[in-house]
Amino acid sequence: MGFHTKSPDRVTHEEEEANIGVDNQPRETTSTSLNRSQIIKTRNWWICIFVCSCLVVAGRVLSTLLLNFYFIQTGRDVCDDPKQFKGTWLQSMVQNAAFPFTAFLLLLWRSSFSTHSETSSSSSSFGKLFLLYISLGVLFAAYSQLYAIGRTHCVFFLWIFTSQLIFTSIFTTIINKQKFNRWIILSMVLSGAATGLGITSSGGAYIPCENEGSKMSNGAWCAFFGTVAFSLSLCIMQLGFQKVIPTTQSRVSAVILMQTNASMIATLICLVGLFVSGEFKDIKEDFETFKKGKPLYVLSLIGLSLAWQVMSLGLVGLVCLASSLFSNVVSFCSTPLVNILLVLAFRFTDADVKFFKEGALVAGILGFASYVYSLYKSTKKKEIASQSQTTRV
Repeated sequence: MGFHTKSPDRVTHEEEEANIGVDNQPRETTSTSLNRSQIIKTRNWWICIFVCSCLVVAGRVLSTLLLNFYFIQTGRDVCDDPKQFKGTWLQSMVQNAAFPFTAFLLLLWRSSFSTHSETSSSSSSFGKLFLLYISLGVLFAAYSQLYAIGRTHCVFFLWIFTSQLIFTSIFTTIINKQKFNRWIILSMVLSGAATGLGITSSGGAYIPCENEGSKMSNGAWCAFFGTVAFSLSLCIMQLGFQKVIPTTQSRVSAVILMQTNASMIATLICLVGLFVSGEFKDIKEDFETFKKGKPLYVLSLIGLSLAWQVMSLGLVGLVCLASSLFSNVVSFCSTPLVNILLVLAFRFTDADVKFFKEGALVAGILGFASYVYSLYKSTKKKEIASQSQTTRV
């Protein structure tokens, strides 16, 4: 009579619409939260890429400058001095000896961010991890010593060093199933060109004399096998992150732990080589005759060890975040900057090579940018794929 009532059919229909709205709300919220989480994760990944790249560049610059300073102050820059060919075991040991620094960083990180699942998952694959760290430690010691010999015995060391990128691309194709696109290939070409042009304009206190025929031949072979060992170590690192190290473990913790354990094993191997070869007797002579004084001798070795460790930590981080090939590309792209600062610090060359320095720097920047663009495209594809998958759900 004056009351308006709804028919049962209409009531049922409106209730269904209301329920549909309620059911759809969580899905939209879940989708939005997933997208936000993906954006934050991608942003943090790019920040880590940038930080690790900076570590590689800074470590490489400082280690090269300090190594040249060490050679000059110990008199190893004189061609006729037999001292130039000595001290290779000390150099290789110093290259790995700063593992207590990364061990401290690991303890600091785990005390702040450690989880129970991380610890339990690590203990379950102890055997595989042990083999991984042993193999990496042996490779670290091998390429450190072979590079030290090649650096001081072969005038073509830097040219042989450029083949490192070729070996890394071969090993990563076989071991890590690396896929190549035009941007990655362009990056390899440009970073190789950057290193090649950088060699044309570079110099160094450790460049040996050209008239040492037999020693140069041995040094060339050592440089070649050192290049192979270094490239192989990068690919084994990537395989370890892909297959051996548990996914529940923090990536930061995994990177620091790998670097610490491998460097510790390499240091022990080099320490044995230092005493077996008798080179430990030359340390006192270097300590006494260091031109800038004994305190600076100790500080230069400590700084050199820390610089190498920082660079290695950045390389391992880039392997974990992206690939062994990208890690190698970043190292190569930093070569022009290293050579420019080397020239400014020690004045090994004159201004006639300015064109090569500038060309190498441009090639290095473009090579790095090309690989970064390839990473950007791959991350965008993953984001689109995850968004479409979320929409279906």
